[in-house]
Amino acid sequence: MKKFLVAAVAILTLGTFSNAQAVDVTLRLLSQGGFRDHRASDGIVGGGQLALDVKMDERPIAISISYEYYTKSPDPTFPYEIAGLVVTNVLYKAPVIRERWKSDVWLGGGVGVLYVPKIGDPDARERGILFDLVGGINIKVFWKVGLYVEGKYIYSNKTTDNIKVIDFSDFPVLVGFSLNFGW
Repeated sequence: MKKFLVAAVAILTLGTFSNAQAVDVTLRLLSQGGFRDHRASDGIVGGGQLALDVKMDERPIAISISYEYYTKSPDPTFPYEIAGLVVTNVLYKAPVIRERWKSDVWLGGGVGVLYVPKIGDPDARERGILFDLVGGINIKVFWKVGLYVEGKYIYSNKTTDNIKVIDFSDFPVLVGFSLNFGW
């Protein structure tokens, strides 16, 4: 996570002070959201995301790397919580409005790894592979700051000794702020 943050800060610093528009970089942060899960006591699991999208300015394809979590508390203990996930997505990203309220929409999918609390030992983590599909919109609010909404589908399933230790097929929705260094 530390290397991810250092790389993000370096790219954002270069993007802020550069007039070159060869690369469109977006940092999506301060997001909140979650999904519904019948295994949770109230049926809801909250979450958040930090994502970095890099797109060649002339091409509609972007690479997105994100770190996400979906938990009931700061220290996840139940197997329906995701202590952390890292996913890389390939996105089709296109502008919708180019006037005062610039906006982009994206669709795509990817693969990653997730960590959930182990059954019987919540301090330990079970690791699994996940697949996801994403779609969203990012709207410029002012200067290089935007507001985004992203919906996704997460699928991950892992069985050990005939026991499902990871079982996700959920539809999280996230809302947050973005810093857009290509606008």
